[in-house]
Amino acid sequence: MSPVKWLSQAAGVVSSTNPWDLPHAPRPRSPWRIDGALPDSSNGALLVRDADDRLWVYKPVARERRLHDFPAGTLARREVASYLLSQLMGIALVPLTVFIEDGPRGAGSMQRWIDDDLENPLVVADTTERLPGHWRGFLLGIDEDDHEIGLAHSPHPALRALALFDTVANNADRKGGHILLGPDPDLDGTAHVWAVDNGLAFHTAPKLRTVLWGWAGQPLEPVEEMMLDQVVAVPDDIFDEFINVAEVEALRQRAADLLEFGAFPGPSGLRPALPWPPM
Repeated sequence: MSPVKWLSQAAGVVSSTNPWDLPHAPRPRSPWRIDGALPDSSNGALLVRDADDRLWVYKPVARERRLHDFPAGTLARREVASYLLSQLMGIALVPLTVFIEDGPRGAGSMQRWIDDDLENPLVVADTTERLPGHWRGFLLGIDEDDHEIGLAHSPHPALRALALFDTVANNADRKGGHILLGPDPDLDGTAHVWAVDNGLAFHTAPKLRTVLWGWAGQPLEPVEEMMLDQVVAVPDDIFDEFINVAEVEALRQRAADLLEFGAFPGPSGLRPALPWPPM
């Protein structure tokens, strides 16, 4: 059995015969109760409780802000495509995310709420002397007191997997605050690394902006090459409700290009490497 298949089966993702056979997700059920708005959300996200008293982050299509480089009304569907890609790569870093038509504010994505461990962040911006010495980081600038300000991320292997995922997904907005450490709400509560706010992804043009550059230039591991092989082979219909055919083909091509390059890419120098703000 391939490592990718094993990883996916361990996460309850694929069957033993068909790597694209996703199980039916435990979808949210109405009636809904809106618990409040997420104050830092740029797309009007709401915290919603479903009929089973489970918490979800709900992103209505109708409340998406218009962007000059992403088609209007597509971000919620890109959130779901990100979940599917994470599952198919066998890394399960994106919380369960589904698209619903009957949400309290209309159609949109719903993603399981994650209780973030704020005491143990995986990405930190601080003066360079206060950053963990074994973390991977780079200089952001100088503050008003002439202290160097840096950004660093943990060397946790799940973040390496996320860096690969974001490169393949062409994530244009991987901020530090979009990387959480918290219990799986549907399993045993074991701490898990999660990637949220994945809507700015799958563009056909190069858009990668991320805080996870710490593996740039490092050779791909065999299991990572096998993950990329899975993406190259992904059929169109896995994503056909969420991203278009050109975006699926671009996804496959990015995976093929990474396989040919054989290593994690670094900043291109042709566009900003970091999202802003980075946290």
